[in-house]
Amino acid sequence: MSQTAPDNFKDAYLILKKNADYLEHADELDIDNLVTVVEESLSAYKICQARIDAVESALKSAFENAQDTDESSND
Repeated sequence: MSQTAPDNFKDAYLILKKNADYLEHADELDIDNLVTVVEESLSAYKICQARIDAVESALKSAFENAQDTDESSND
């Protein structure tokens, strides 16, 4: 079940989805493989969270710049 670490949001999200589906639908979990699934999921989660944080920051900055531009054009 282990893959190379994803380097983008889409791949990381797909890993999270795949692992969640596996855990949700497995009739019997392979306890020996569980640590690998969890580690892989945590790595993918961190990548997703970092990308979400970056997008939130970029959007906040863009909105602040747009607001500053609107305010200066009203002067």
